[in-house]
Amino acid sequence: MIGRSVKEQLTRVTTPPAVPLLITDGIEVTDDGVWSWVQIPDASTFLLDDDELADATTSTARALAGLLPPGQPFHLKTVFASHMGESYRESWRSVGTVRAPGTDHYIGLGAHRIDLAAGQGLLRRRVNLLGVCWPEDTEPPSGWERFAGGRARTSSKARRMEAQTRLEVVRPAVDRWLAAARRSALAAQPAAAGLIGWAYARELRSTGLPVPIALALTASGLAGLAHGRIDPTLSSDYLLVTDLATGATRYSTILVAAATTGFPAQDLSLPGGEWLGILAGLHGVEGSVRGVNHGQVASRVLLENALKVVRSQIRESAITEGPPPPAAAEAEQVLEQRIAEVQHRADVMVTTHARWVIQAGSPSELTDRVAEVRQRYDGIIDLQRVGDVQDLLWMELLPGDRVRVPEFGADQPMRTLAGSWFHGGSPFGDPVGPYMGLNAGPSADPVQLHVASRTESNRTMPTTIVFSGRAGTGKSTSMELFLLGLLAEHAWVLLPDVKGDLGGITDVAAEVLGVTVQTVNAVDADCAGMMDPMRFAPTLDEARTLTLDVLMCALSAEDRRNGEAVLEAAIDSVLQTTRESWSIPAVLRTLQRAATSEPNPAEAKRLGRILHVRSATPQLRAVCGDLAENHQPLLTDRGLIYLRLDGLDFPHHTPDPDQWSVPQRCSMATLRVSLAFALAQSRRVRELTKVVALPELHLLARYPEGLAFVEWLVRVGRALKTYVLLDSQSAVEFARIPSLVEQIAMAFCFRATSRNEQDAQGVLLGRPEPGEQLRAAMRTLGVGECVAMDRKRRLTVLTFDRLTVDIADQLSTNAGDDSLDPPATTDDLTPDAENVERPAGVDDELVGA
Repeated sequence: MIGRSVKEQLTRVTTPPAVPLLITDGIEVTDDGVWSWVQIPDASTFLLDDDELADATTSTARALAGLLPPGQPFHLKTVFASHMGESYRESWRSVGTVRAPGTDHYIGLGAHRIDLAAGQGLLRRRVNLLGVCWPEDTEPPSGWERFAGGRARTSSKARRMEAQTRLEVVRPAVDRWLAAARRSALAAQPAAAGLIGWAYARELRSTGLPVPIALALTASGLAGLAHGRIDPTLSSDYLLVTDLATGATRYSTILVAAATTGFPAQDLSLPGGEWLGILAGLHGVEGSVRGVNHGQVASRVLLENALKVVRSQIRESAITEGPPPPAAAEAEQVLEQRIAEVQHRADVMVTTHARWVIQAGSPSELTDRVAEVRQRYDGIIDLQRVGDVQDLLWMELLPGDRVRVPEFGADQPMRTLAGSWFHGGSPFGDPVGPYMGLNAGPSADPVQLHVASRTESNRTMPTTIVFSGRAGTGKSTSMELFLLGLLAEHAWVLLPDVKGDLGGITDVAAEVLGVTVQTVNAVDADCAGMMDPMRFAPTLDEARTLTLDVLMCALSAEDRRNGEAVLEAAIDSVLQTTRESWSIPAVLRTLQRAATSEPNPAEAKRLGRILHVRSATPQLRAVCGDLAENHQPLLTDRGLIYLRLDGLDFPHHTPDPDQWSVPQRCSMATLRVSLAFALAQSRRVRELTKVVALPELHLLARYPEGLAFVEWLVRVGRALKTYVLLDSQSAVEFARIPSLVEQIAMAFCFRATSRNEQDAQGVLLGRPEPGEQLRAAMRTLGVGECVAMDRKRRLTVLTFDRLTVDIADQLSTNAGDDSLDPPATTDDLTPDAENVERPAGVDDELVGA
């Protein structure tokens, strides 16, 4: 990297700071000029490998080169704000769905967790603002004219009217620039008026000043935001900033890049050093970069002039018969390369004035933080604190101001600025929807995931969500958290539980959300007859088909060959009666009472006796048994059906039905009916949000019935407004389901250590060739952490949050320890450190507070 190529006459600017006269969305007008402002969202660069970062850097450099008008000052601010639970509450107001009775309480729990994590320093909202100053036909007034001359005697109303007139002159160009910013690779949006005002006012007040929720700005609103004082007299090395509204104070100092070392010290090699991206990992440190894009023509002039100076030095060394300075020889080569890049329109040059803003609560803490920052940048940039100009450097931070201390600027390629990754990070999730946890990547935000979103873009996307990873890493619990979020929007949810360890969700759903919960234990005598397909099937044709399937599945291969026609006849006979009398026990009675005039009555009676006996077994009575006395119909409206299948005897040794025992055949018949019920409900009310969650998919998909059901449901889920949540210990198992991968909307991959599993997880995450960065993340995940992909195919590391200790305990799928001590009471809120998934760094006593 080269430093300033031409020695300039550098003059410091000591006029008073710029003051906004007019702020509207995307525009700020001061006495000095008209600025247009955009907000640049974080780019998804987390977990990218170097070659991918290099491509992204090139794309960003081209976008900046096309967006920054040559010769006009620009200002890039990377600042941080607090996340607030109130903002989370506010976001729910735009979710136009039916809500469960306890949804407000559920939202309150999430808001509290966000406030709690923000108070612990785990959440920081990064705001990237880019401003451009536009040329005006008239010369702006000098500082003396503004503050001591005629304009000081002009009314504020007249000054605002004049500002409006000046704005209208350049507005066409500004509007075109804002439109171009939207279309660019940066996807920038016009900054709201309140956001621009906040960015100005926060420099005069404490950093805790929240971003206004209602981003509208009035003159009185700006005056209130800017109610602060700056005192540079206590020390030449720092400023004291006082919030006059609250009395809060902070100490602030601004570091610059040493002019003698170049910037950055290393020769630029893509991906570019991420010298601003480093800020995401530093607390109390922000960035401000002013500069100018020289464009193609001025860039070449700048570089050629610098090359002349370097070659002059080399010639002088040759005259004195001494070796050329090593730095000059290297600079000559670098400058030649830069000129070639400019000639081929691969890059342009910019002059930048970078500032690092460090804040702390005391002078000693500030000194320690300065040392920490300088150490973090060691070998990248030599940072220094310049005394006696801290007030001037502070003025440079104000939106709408100017470069005041120009001697620390640097000439560099645009890709150095792009490669700083001022907006590089890990954006993830949705702007609305249930709070799920914390973004553990550089974009330290609370994660909201609106699974049931019906926006124009989301309604056309697949509806399958997958969870994979080793046992005990938090997959099932995270899936339950998703179900709570869907139940908060009053969805119909079916949760078949093959292992029987997810029952805690029923208590949480009922107590927290107040939704209807129905627990069906497939082997419980009280649930006999509840899953009879002749009772729940919505149409005659479905009742006929499902009933025949169930009865055939419960018979041996030989009985099926001889009895198919007999069963069909008995089913048809029952279906001729009134709808209220339809049931499988009625079919079995019809078989047993077969008249001699009917075809093959002996076979009918024999099959009737066999099926009657089997209908009373635990594995089949929920489907074929007589209806229990206190029975309830299967829930077909909003709420949760928790279907326990753990008492069934599934044939783990073989998928071949001919080798199954009688209990295994009956168990598979019950499984088939439970899946059929999900299909029937998915077709029933298309407007109703429906969810089918299948934990332990690796157990279900080994059977042809389960595999066919999953494949069909993921294909038609979007059309039927049915969301499918799949959980498996093996990502490789997902690949065995045809067309599943292309139907994945979101993926949550927990810890995986084997290369095969990592490769399979890479496929689920949209990265079929995972690089070392992604593999390293997969290996080192803790309990409750996963590499996650959202609808926009962005990746991050997500830490799930179980909201309270009570919820954490109830959703836990871990078996308790054997102990002679009495179990803890429900009043004991001290979490088990090994059992409670929580954001790293949150004190134990705060989990569930």
